[in-house]
Amino acid sequence: MAETKKKQTKKRGLAMKLALFGFFVIVGFGVGEQYLEYRQLCAQYDSLQVQIAQEQEKSLEYENKKEYYNSDSYIEQVAREKLGLVKSNEILYINRNE
Repeated sequence: MAETKKKQTKKRGLAMKLALFGFFVIVGFGVGEQYLEYRQLCAQYDSLQVQIAQEQEKSLEYENKKEYYNSDSYIEQVAREKLGLVKSNEILYINRNE
């Protein structure tokens, strides 16, 4: 009887060890998968931060262009170059050789 109890105790101990080993293996794979997903999300986050910075830079450029296009100097330049207009105190010279 003592021998059977020892065998049963050894079997239970082995079963517990195998169960614990299996548990740790499963947990290890789960943690590994979560780590990989975390790294992918970090890379995606970094990529999105770069895109945000680029879009903010573009937005700033567009704001500067908008301000320039609404300025008096730009309106005057377009009036002179495209429409051929001059100010009232200016004399217009036309070069007929061109």
